[in-house]
Amino acid sequence: MNMRQIQFDGVGQLRQVERPIPPLKDDQVLVKVEACGLCTWERYIYEGTESMPFPFVGGHEIAGTVVETGKAVSGDIQPGMPVSVAKWVRCNQCEPCRRGFDNHCLGNDGPSDRGYSGPAGFADYLVCQSYEVFPFAPGVPIHYAALAEPVACVTRGVNKLGAVGGDTAVVIGAGFMGLLFLKLLKLRGCKVIVVQRSAKRRELAAQMGADLTLDPAQSDWTAEVMAQTGGMGAAAVVYTAGGSQTVNQCLAAARVGATVLLYAPTHEDRPAIDLDLIHFKELVLTGAIRHDKESFRQAVRLLGSGQVDFSDLSLSFGSMADLEGEMKRANTDRDIHRILLKW
Repeated sequence: MNMRQIQFDGVGQLRQVERPIPPLKDDQVLVKVEACGLCTWERYIYEGTESMPFPFVGGHEIAGTVVETGKAVSGDIQPGMPVSVAKWVRCNQCEPCRRGFDNHCLGNDGPSDRGYSGPAGFADYLVCQSYEVFPFAPGVPIHYAALAEPVACVTRGVNKLGAVGGDTAVVIGAGFMGLLFLKLLKLRGCKVIVVQRSAKRRELAAQMGADLTLDPAQSDWTAEVMAQTGGMGAAAVVYTAGGSQTVNQCLAAARVGATVLLYAPTHEDRPAIDLDLIHFKELVLTGAIRHDKESFRQAVRLLGSGQVDFSDLSLSFGSMADLEGEMKRANTDRDIHRILLKW
């Protein structure tokens, strides 16, 4: 039995390939891919903005159905079951894994014996380690299982913020990930202020529950945050875009002892950060990248519970066989939050 994959052979080069599905090891699971989200990461690799060893098979936001399980796989995972897949090595033996940073597992840096790199969700079938497979709630649309990966990344960030009910949180940017931060912070009972230049995105954020939206081009948003918090500042600030100047504004808008989360890089060689703000206000400036196994578990439960409405996100289905065309569509139609690829 063969599996189809969409393989990147180099920058701007892709093709459909077929490979035999390898025999399952005792601790592995064969999953039929039902939908796979098209993230900016794969688009950047295709365009040459980010590097990965070629050939490369992308696809890491994966919803699927279990086809077969190895002999040692727990009975909690059964053929026919809907699942979400966290395609990330977690060896539980390296130093980062032992310290609880399994999102930095060194096993992901090693050579691949498959003949290609990448998570390989751009396929019709996928062989997974059993710990990568999370049962998904029956009755919930299966394509929502593909959202577990981005929701898990945001969940990890929210966990690091430590904001509690009644706190004011600020989210910089109302793109897909910014809106997920909005939804999860509202779930925790926070008052959420969204800072976004686009009027259309501000309107959407308001519809999704933002308590206040601010246009940074029209007013001093840090002053408005101070006014909204009685001069104290926000308990939590999430940066998703804008550069080092915006990071400094995040620090200025934070209250004493607050946490400022860098969810995105600044893409600057030597960003100028106001360290005195961190010192005098005793701020925590931290980052968040990827998901860990606990935040993925939480995300799968959250998506299956119905506690948060994800139906107001703009999801669009596309053809896996026309991946090149779907990447062009994702680059031009900024109103779509995620294109979910299917065969």
